Amino acid sequence: MSRGVLVGRPLAAGRVADAYDAVVVGSGAGGLTTAVCLARQGRRVAVFEQHYTAGGYTHAYRRRGWEWDVGIHYVGQLGPREPVRAVSDYLTGGALRWAPVGDPYDEYRVADEAYRAPVGFTAHRAALIARFPAEWAGIEALFRLIGRCRAVLPALALGRLSGPVVRRSARLLRAAAVPAEALRPAREVVAELVRDERLRQAVLAQSALLLADSTARLPFFLLAVLFDHFRTGAWYPVGGSAAIARAMLEPIRAAGGEVFVRAPVARIERDGTRATGVVLADGTRVRAPVVVGAAGAHRTHRTLLPGPPAAGTDRLEGMRRGFPFVVLFVGLDGDPEELGLPRHNPMVTDGDRDAFFDGTGGRTSGLFLSFSCAKGPTWTARHPGRSTGEILAYVHPELFAPFHGSGPRHRDPAYLALKADLTAELLGRLHRHLPRTRGRVAHHELGTPLTTEHFTRWPGGSLYGLAKDVAAFGDGHRPGLADRLRPRTGIRGLYLSGRDCLAGGFLGAVTGGLLAAHEALDRPGRARLWTGLLKHAVRPPAPRPSPPPGT
Repeated sequence: MSRGVLVGRPLAAGRVADAYDAVVVGSGAGGLTTAVCLARQGRRVAVFEQHYTAGGYTHAYRRRGWEWDVGIHYVGQLGPREPVRAVSDYLTGGALRWAPVGDPYDEYRVADEAYRAPVGFTAHRAALIARFPAEWAGIEALFRLIGRCRAVLPALALGRLSGPVVRRSARLLRAAAVPAEALRPAREVVAELVRDERLRQAVLAQSALLLADSTARLPFFLLAVLFDHFRTGAWYPVGGSAAIARAMLEPIRAAGGEVFVRAPVARIERDGTRATGVVLADGTRVRAPVVVGAAGAHRTHRTLLPGPPAAGTDRLEGMRRGFPFVVLFVGLDGDPEELGLPRHNPMVTDGDRDAFFDGTGGRTSGLFLSFSCAKGPTWTARHPGRSTGEILAYVHPELFAPFHGSGPRHRDPAYLALKADLTAELLGRLHRHLPRTRGRVAHHELGTPLTTEHFTRWPGGSLYGLAKDVAAFGDGHRPGLADRLRPRTGIRGLYLSGRDCLAGGFLGAVTGGLLAAHEALDRPGRARLWTGLLKHAVRPPAPRPSPPPGT
């Protein structure tokens, strides 16, 4: 492994204090966000990550000279004064730089018809109307409804916080800003607005393949969130996705904290109804009045807390796990331009984006293809004559179920045969859609749900943890199942961070991290947190060079 993509300090190389102001279990985007927010309020924070590098799905890895991103392929709302830009600048002091992906930012290939997603609502709406002129009224209505859903996610996020004033404000905002259609299945809402099935496929493809579920189960507001998130375009972190975690180390260390890697946590300790710290796998005890579970709700509530949950207190009961996935990492001989690799992300379906998720399709879903080598402005200088990419497809949980429990070095021959079969299938689909890659693949390896479960400890190896469906968010009249997964848990001093708090993806994980930090801080700390974020939104810092790659 290359030092260039390692982030954090190995447990053996760094002294762990016996007490901190806060301990964070897990170093994904959510956990690091919480840690930085606490550190910026003067808290000494220790982050413990069981993997060899910090970052969760934002980390990168190298093998035999090839380098791949694991999960970050693009991020939206990074224009001047947009919310993700303000959060990024607050967390890193402007050290993390982002490069625009360009226009278009996505391409949907539905049954061999290509639809490009241009930057801007006006351009996107006009492109769809030009292609489907008979549906202009429905397209106009669709974009109006998307605009009306702009405040749904903030309203739901506010509703996850504690305190009577916040809860009352959340109810008022929800009543004013959450249209009835927002919490209904996206497929139903879109079907009521447009009649042409090809148009429906084009509109819904992004939701199914980015959110990993059937649009018959995904609430419409999540479709709207995606449209709005990329309304001004998409961006990619300069230096690769590992630059995200690397830029977040400085404020944690500046406050006296550290991010420890190869440091698995065995359990969360508590004294009655209060969390008091953690015990590491090597037996080290670390005390802290604040413990943040950022390794997923399953791991926090069902693995790290000693003893079974009391009757009626299982907050995960009835909640679905998201779909697992396979991802083929390919290394290609040749520069991105020579190979015709796009900066935007092609998403490919055979004409029914939901068939796989509904159980009527094949063993894999449509494809999501990403080539960070084409997005990153420093790639060619760092890796001349080489390109890498990722091909992701979802699979049914039962496909790999027979092999669960086996170790990485002791896999069943049938597992290896399945991997080889899936690899050949994905390579064939890559060559069909990007023909200049044929004969240029010099290295490839397939990550499976077992790989994901091994590195993330998420049961089943799902991409987004718990499913983000209509049952999770509720129907507007009754609370959803996910309302029980608030950042403030039933144990004093224990908080939940990351994507299981609200929504999936980088935006969802970071939002979950902010919510956990808010709950863990006292009133003055909360005021400083939100004032600092607002300051960065109003007056962004001048850009400064990224920190050196060494960590």
